Amino acid sequence: MLVRAVLAGEREAYEKLYDRYAALVRAVCYDTTRNLADAQDLAQDVFVRAYEKLEQLRDPERFGGWLVAIAGLRSREWRRQTLRNSSRRFEAGSIESVVDDPPDDRRIELLREKILMLPERERVALHAFYLQGKSADAARRVMGLSKSGFYCVLDRARKRLERLLVREMENIR
Repeated sequence: MLVRAVLAGEREAYEKLYDRYAALVRAVCYDTTRNLADAQDLAQDVFVRAYEKLEQLRDPERFGGWLVAIAGLRSREWRRQTLRNSSRRFEAGSIESVVDDPPDDRRIELLREKILMLPERERVALHAFYLQGKSADAARRVMGLSKSGFYCVLDRARKRLERLLVREMENIR
C-alpha cells in the first residue's frame, strides 16, 4: 500500500498518491475558489497538510476520503479568509474586482454553476466518477461508501442536477 510506503520513508510513493488524487482535490478546491490558479494553490496546500498529518490516518485504505475531507476543510478555511480579506479591503475604501476564469462556453459555465448548487457529497461523487473518470469502485472508495451507497449518492446528484438544469432551461424560454 502506498500510504504505508510513504510512512516508511519512500518519497516516490507520495508522488504516486499525488498523481492519483490531484485532479479530484483540485476539483473540490475549484468548487470553492471558482478560479483555477487559486484551486491549484489550495490543492498543493491540501497535499502538504496531508503529508504532514499522514501518520494520524488510522486506516490507510481510506486515504482518498481522508484527503477529500482535508480539501473540503481547507476550502472552507480559504473561503472564510477570502471573505475576511475582502471586507477589510472594502473597509479601507479600495474596491478590487475579482474576475473568475472566463468560461469557454456558456453551457459549461451553466453546468458548473448548477453543480455548485449540489450538496458537497453529491458534487464529490460527480467529480470523482464523471469529471475525473474514476471507476465506480475507485470513486466509492475515495468517498468511503459502500457500492450501493455510492450509487445512491450518484443517482441523487444526477437527478438533482437534471432538475436544476431543466428549471434553468424553462426560465430561458
